Amino acid sequence: MEIVGAFACSHAGLIATRRERAPRAQERQIYGAFASAARDIAGLRPDALLIIATDHMRAFPLASVPTFTVGVGPVARGLGDGGLTPCEVPVHQVLSRSLLATAIADGFDVCFTEDVRIDHSFVMPLLALTPALDVPISPVTINCNVPPRPTYERVYSFGATLRRGIDALPGGRVVVLATGGLSHWVGSDERRALMNRPPGTRLAALGQISMGLSDTGPINEEFDRSVLAAVARGELATLLADWPPERLEEEAGNGAHELRNWLVLSGLMGDAPGEVLAYEPVSEWLTGTAVVRFPAPNPA
Repeated sequence: MEIVGAFACSHAGLIATRRERAPRAQERQIYGAFASAARDIAGLRPDALLIIATDHMRAFPLASVPTFTVGVGPVARGLGDGGLTPCEVPVHQVLSRSLLATAIADGFDVCFTEDVRIDHSFVMPLLALTPALDVPISPVTINCNVPPRPTYERVYSFGATLRRGIDALPGGRVVVLATGGLSHWVGSDERRALMNRPPGTRLAALGQISMGLSDTGPINEEFDRSVLAAVARGELATLLADWPPERLEEEAGNGAHELRNWLVLSGLMGDAPGEVLAYEPVSEWLTGTAVVRFPAPNPA
């Protein structure tokens, strides 16, 4: 299959559910960028949308947290979390099977699910970019939510493997989308501390500590702009080498771990530079919010 375009964006459900709370100028910038990207995608006429996102213990609770998962069932069910409406999206099963087979052949012990469930990290961007939900998706979930998370190097390599899975298929057009980040702090201090406990010590306490979303939240605008500048140069992996996970969480929030999804895209696209369509530090959405477009790569 041919990659005809690629995009990266933030995915907070609050971008949709608190749209009207944002300052008007910021809301216009972000939604204008989403609209521009949506027009681009429609014009590219993709047969499939490979979407790389995460899960917030909705599809994969602490009872089972896979590092990498490919959705291979016929339909992906949007779970209606984050204030979004439940929905269904067709799955491009041929592409998903190729990604899964290639990953296993390359030495990645990837999980798969035939009961494909997706949370707001998939659904919010899909509603903004393909609002009819009529482009079949190949959903790839990366554990960015709870430690132990995959290393930066591992997710970058996984992106290169996904590229080989795309290239292995004859015919067809693919758009790739990575979602997550930028800087944001998800949940109360107590909730974040719980999530950082050692594996095996969190499940019993989970129901006792609420998420505790606030009306506004901190954003590290300097960090976000440095990330986007690196993305524009095709140097995200180089930048994050100076941001080990502990520093990343302290200075950019636990939500910044989702930049692993952008690293997957970097590996898949061979560090192609991106064009930042918009960035706004929207405290009402608790998220440094961006939309980025990448050019189609040369055929492999």
